[in-house]
This record gives sequence, structure tokens and C-alpha cells, in this order.
Amino acid sequence: MLTLQRQEEIMNILRQKKSVTVNELAETLFASGSTIRRDLAELENAGLIRRSHGGAVLFESSGDEASARVREQENRRQKKVIGELAAGLLQNASSLFLDSSSTAGAMIPHFTSFSDLTVITNGLRNALLLAENPDLRVIIACGTVRPNSGSLYGADTLNYLSGLNPGYCFISCGGLSANGITESTFEQGAIKRQMLHGAGKRILLCDSSKFEKKCLYRIGGLNEVDILVSDQLPSPQLSACLAQAGVRVIVPQNK
Repeated sequence: MLTLQRQEEIMNILRQKKSVTVNELAETLFASGSTIRRDLAELENAGLIRRSHGGAVLFESSGDEASARVREQENRRQKKVIGELAAGLLQNASSLFLDSSSTAGAMIPHFTSFSDLTVITNGLRNALLLAENPDLRVIIACGTVRPNSGSLYGADTLNYLSGLNPGYCFISCGGLSANGITESTFEQGAIKRQMLHGAGKRILLCDSSKFEKKCLYRIGGLNEVDILVSDQLPSPQLSACLAQAGVRVIVPQNK
């Protein structure tokens, strides 16, 4: 069994049982204990699980993402900085994709500075926040609601987004490294990939806690985005990779 297949099986087991031991996984998946422990270490690094003594427990969410309430509280200061910087890239009469993340949601208070904006999102909470501004045209994609995260996903969501070509795309990610942009779930990765492919200017919102982090599902390479907005500069190595990919980096010090 390939590593990714085995790790997906581990996630499926944890979704059902919530907690499991290394020995149980080894017997179920016909793998050695050392192999299972390596898998658990990678899944923990991706933010999907928490390792416990002799095993692992599912991250505190009913899907593979942290719940919306948890995500809103994480790195609030950094997200506020990123939201303000990212909103500064917009112009009046713009159209944009905005994903369901709390990082993208940090842009919403700044939309009052613009007129004639059209915002397309797959986030229920972000859509409600956007709807508080009567000057915005808000479009929400159809699809299946993921519990706790408040995001829409699935084939219907992808089909709907594929028919739209806004001028901008603002997405977050689970991890950013020299190998590319990654996300913790296949469904969210697919949504964000579609948003990137359909938009004109592609902007990645990524706080510094996600630098050098790799999640299980790949959204795309560094060349899939035009601009990175963060709260601080990446490491010299990652900065060099971004520069080679033609990505402009915007942080508070050099905006």
C-alpha cells in the first residue's frame, strides 16, 4: 500500500473510532509499528491528528479541518494584518473569489472602502458577513455543507465555480513549502485549485505559522499564485523559491 493510501485509511479509521492505537492500525493495515508511527507523525505535522501515548486521536473537528470557531481564534493578529494588506490589492468594480477560511474572512471589514464589488464564496459564515454590507453583490456557491467548518464542497460546488472567471482570487492554505501549496482535505484542496484556475490575479493568504508545513493534499505549485500575503517574510530558502516562481511577497515591512 502506498503511503498516501495508508494515511487516508488511517484517517478513515480515526473518523469512525476517534482514537486508535498503533497496534490496532498495524494489524488492520498490515504494516509495521514503525511505519504506522511515521505515518502518525506526518499526519500530526499536517494538523490532522494528535498523537497520544501508544496511538492517536482525531483532531478536534468532525472533518479534517479545524472547526470554524477554532479557526477564527487561531493567529487572530496575523490574520487581521493579512486581511488589511490583501484588501489593499482590490479596486472598485472588482470581482473576486473568496474561500471559506477565516483568513480570507479577515478581508471582509475592509470591503466598505470599495464600491461595486462582486464576491463569490463557498463559505457560509463569510457569506453572512459579506451580506451585512448592502453595497456588495454576494454570490454563494451551491454544494454540500461540511459540518463545523461551514464550507460548501463537492462536485456541484466545483461545477458552479468552473463557470466563473473573476478578476481576483483570495485563498488560504494549510501549508506552504518549496514543494508547493497544500491543504488538509482533498475537498478543500479541489475547491481552492478551481478558484485559482478560474481567476485573473491569484493571491495566497498564508500566516507565518504555515511556512515550511506540508499537508496531505496538494493544491498546486508555487507558480500557481501571483502574490503571497503574509504577516512576515518566509525563510531565505522559501523566499528564493517564491522569487524563482515569480511570486510577489507582501508583508507589513515591505508593502
